[in-house]
Amino acid sequence: MDAAVALLASMCAVFAVTTLTTPASWLAPAFWCSLVAVLVGAGLRRLTSRSLLVLLGQLVVGAYVVFAVTVPGSLRGGLPWTWTAEAVDRVGIDVTDVVTRYAAPIPSTFGITAMLVAAAVLLTIVVDFLAVTREAPAAAGLPLLAAFLAAVANSGAALGLGYFVLVALSWLLLVSRTTSAVVRRWSTAAATPRTPTADPETEPGVLSGLGASARKLGVVAVAAAVLLPVVLPHLPTRFVLDGLGQDDGAVGRGGRVGFSSTLDLSRSLQSGSLNPVLTFRTDAPGTPPPLRVVVAPEFVDGQWRTTTTGSDSRTLVGAARISSQVLTRDRRVQVSANTLDAPHLATIQPVVSADLGSTAWSADQQTGDLFVRSKPDDYVLAYREVTVSADQLREGIPGGDSGASDPQVQASRALDPGSAQVVRETTAQVTKGATSPWESAVKIQDYLRGTAFTYSLQLLPAPTRADGRQETDPVVAFLETKQGYCVQFATAMVMMARAAGIPARMAIGFLPGTFEQGQWTVRAADAHAWPELYFPGAGWLRFEPTPAERTGSTPSYAQEPTGGATTAPNRDPEATQSATGTAAPTTNRRPDVDPTTGAVLTPSVGDRLRGWVTSPAAYVVLAILLGLLGSLVLPVTARLLHRRRRERAPDPATRAEAEWQELVSRLGDLGLRPPSGGTPREWARHYVVEGYLDEQAEESMGRVVTTLERGRYARPGSALDDRHPDVESVARAAARGRPVSRRVRAFLAPRAAVAWWSGLGSRVAALPRRALSGVVARLPRRGR
Repeated sequence: MDAAVALLASMCAVFAVTTLTTPASWLAPAFWCSLVAVLVGAGLRRLTSRSLLVLLGQLVVGAYVVFAVTVPGSLRGGLPWTWTAEAVDRVGIDVTDVVTRYAAPIPSTFGITAMLVAAAVLLTIVVDFLAVTREAPAAAGLPLLAAFLAAVANSGAALGLGYFVLVALSWLLLVSRTTSAVVRRWSTAAATPRTPTADPETEPGVLSGLGASARKLGVVAVAAAVLLPVVLPHLPTRFVLDGLGQDDGAVGRGGRVGFSSTLDLSRSLQSGSLNPVLTFRTDAPGTPPPLRVVVAPEFVDGQWRTTTTGSDSRTLVGAARISSQVLTRDRRVQVSANTLDAPHLATIQPVVSADLGSTAWSADQQTGDLFVRSKPDDYVLAYREVTVSADQLREGIPGGDSGASDPQVQASRALDPGSAQVVRETTAQVTKGATSPWESAVKIQDYLRGTAFTYSLQLLPAPTRADGRQETDPVVAFLETKQGYCVQFATAMVMMARAAGIPARMAIGFLPGTFEQGQWTVRAADAHAWPELYFPGAGWLRFEPTPAERTGSTPSYAQEPTGGATTAPNRDPEATQSATGTAAPTTNRRPDVDPTTGAVLTPSVGDRLRGWVTSPAAYVVLAILLGLLGSLVLPVTARLLHRRRRERAPDPATRAEAEWQELVSRLGDLGLRPPSGGTPREWARHYVVEGYLDEQAEESMGRVVTTLERGRYARPGSALDDRHPDVESVARAAARGRPVSRRVRAFLAPRAAVAWWSGLGSRVAALPRRALSGVVARLPRRGR
């Protein structure tokens, strides 16, 4: 019962952690795995009094159950091996990715599920160890408090009172039960007062007094914990990372999403969250353009910086630089369920009108970005769809504004000093033969989307320079390693376009997401960065240097009119996606994917079996299995011998003799040798004293002896009940008082089984003689 209360207290503390995840699907496996650990602890406490052995057994079994339940592929054939370390590595990568990118509530990915289930099992084992095994329930409150505080510290808002009350009451119940059981064992001898007392119930009175004091202290502690937070100031929650994924405590939507004012190349936009950012509907056909949040023209010390003026003007000038020679059409966008945190707003540029209801907003006069005083849940925008052809951009649009008087255009020409030389040299090689800015831009885009570059969220180590030092400039490092994600590709194209004389800037926002039931759903994982290049007469145009598995095909004006390929031919077909860009990219070709069709190949059972048998680990696993099976030969033999003796017994009296011999044999295996002589009752008293049997085991021993005596001495035909578990009860009680080494030896090498296998050779050798004797005995005898 105490173990059940320890499990209840642990689950109450773990329940508070469900506020940090969505959904809380990990809670059920956490309970079942914790239940297994508690049952293992209860069983081990019956076998040994050594607390460390109990704790070790719970940790081993608990870890095994957690791996088997939550980490697919960690156990093969039910056994751990090198693949277990690989599975742990996958869990670690997933957990690191989630906890560094999301605020509460975080998604319950497979890694988060495994981590939380393991933490719940560990908490349960520690609480069970302290409160039940070590009989220190007060100390068990520390791990319970730690689990509860972990939930409180990482929540965007205060937890409900019910979470604390559950933990507090369950801990008080644990203290009450365990302490009461300890106090009842204080008196080990019966005492009779010499002088009559007014209250003979001394011990119950002591227990009642202790219980009353404990209850008073518990009530005071709980009341103080509830009332103190009311009068103490509550500091706002702070998070390690600033920017995308920041939580402000919003409930029901997985937290708001925000953007920081800088875009750090080492960590930005690597979110894998499936939390929705917003949904929108549009009258534009096909896949709409990405939603821009902010643009950044300045690149300083490896970071993109915005130059927002903070103007309160609502004048929208983004479409003013588009020439009348360019075909345009206004499109409508209706946004709902917006969670993007103020002051930023997701828009499709250039915006020509905005209806944000009562929300105060302003527009940056240089970039066209919209900013709000507070987050609007819903808003309506109109943007200008620009339809410009590649031929127009190549030849130049008549009457186009060169942007000479625009500070934003001029600021978008500066090269980063740290990478300027390498960028100029690379750009000169890539754009060789280009006759117009548009051709240079397309060549740069196709170069970055070519087979030489690889899309990956994991950046390669920076290369070594000619002087032996490691490269510190991120742009140079990317152009040499040729591996990165959208930020690196977009940054490289911006710098190379500037080197080619084209104004360019970084745009930060979201891909349009997925289309379902007539609307587009944008998630945090759709965060994206792309370059915008300025062309007189057409304004700022989006290009896509990021490979196709992330972004799909390039815009039509950024492609050669001949219809040349715009996708990277060396990409993994499994990662290829539509322009929504919602699939997770990868750089390593999977061996179970058809390189031609992209279909997942399922290996046959024979192929899997051959692959496993030929691996070196198979021999180790086989040796372990054979060792385990070999260690069970003698215990199974002993059980079978006892069963055979019972089944072959012709009557209850003989079965009672077999039970007695079984008990004597098992006690002998435990080191309790029988006396040299005497009656069964004398033997029973000997075993009770030598084995330190408790009262219950002594009663079981008495029933075994009584059944034996009735079988031996009762009148023939008397009823005799020889089917009872007393033999097993006595043997288990005797085992609890013996050393662990003796119990292990008694289990693995029972004497009856050893004797049977030792005599197997002589019995096999005697088989021909016995067979011959049987044949001779059946021959007819001739008379004289």
